[in-house]
Amino acid sequence: MVAAAPRVVVIGASEGVRSTRAARLAGHYKVARLPAVDVLIRRQPLPVDGYVIDGAPRLLDRVAGVGGLLPALAFADLVVVLHGAEWNGTGEACRVLRYYEARGVLAAFPPGTPDGEIIMAVDAALRGRTAVDPPDDPPEPP
Repeated sequence: MVAAAPRVVVIGASEGVRSTRAARLAGHYKVARLPAVDVLIRRQPLPVDGYVIDGAPRLLDRVAGVGGLLPALAFADLVVVLHGAEWNGTGEACRVLRYYEARGVLAAFPPGTPDGEIIMAVDAALRGRTAVDPPDDPPEPP
């Protein structure tokens, strides 16, 4: 079985810490690092060979809207939240993050967490996934 390419979204912390972490994860997995603004506002297509999207939580407030899913997050294997000093856990971004937590694709870490711990969480999210996603509906029994 071929390992699937990760689809990760990194949000939270300060811009420098978050962007550096996203770049290191993208480098580790040898996938593209995309700023969330390119994907969510400029509608840049998502690479099929995996990606790490770098986005600030306040961007979620602006793009999600009431009841809306974010395109970048809707296709993530794992949303990595780096809790920064400005994180207050309220607002539209928090509602969206609770949705991803309920789906089991949210992992929160302090900004100084070693890369290895985050890579283990991404690897765990990828376990069992093939290079091609399974269909939405199970096959009909014979």
